Amino acid sequence: MLQPQELVVAKLLPTIRARLARELLRTYRMKQIDVARAMGITQAAVSHYNTQSRGVDQEMLRLFPEIKPFVHGLAESLASGMTLSDQIATVNQFCSNLMLTARFCEYHKGMGDIDPHCTACFPSPPRP
Repeated sequence: MLQPQELVVAKLLPTIRARLARELLRTYRMKQIDVARAMGITQAAVSHYNTQSRGVDQEMLRLFPEIKPFVHGLAESLASGMTLSDQIATVNQFCSNLMLTARFCEYHKGMGDIDPHCTACFPSPPRP
């Protein structure tokens, strides 16, 4: 059984990072090494995200359309000098908020052998 946080690490964060790296490279014309420094990752990871050999989960983008505008705003902030600690806090808050939605709960239930009436994360129904 997967914990909800495992889905964040395995699916959501790589999707956010891949879209963010590509946006910084394409829209803001940053170099891979500068994107890596801004995001706190390696240049090799940026290269993988850029070539799409790693990262974007299309199902995540379909189920959670708020990822795209979030990444757009985050890229703008990073290009304007957002600190790594502010970036971490911003991404963490976004992921936490997404995990509190009914859509994330249903996505999690669909990923494994989880009781459809599971109340592990929510003693009462999650928000829509």
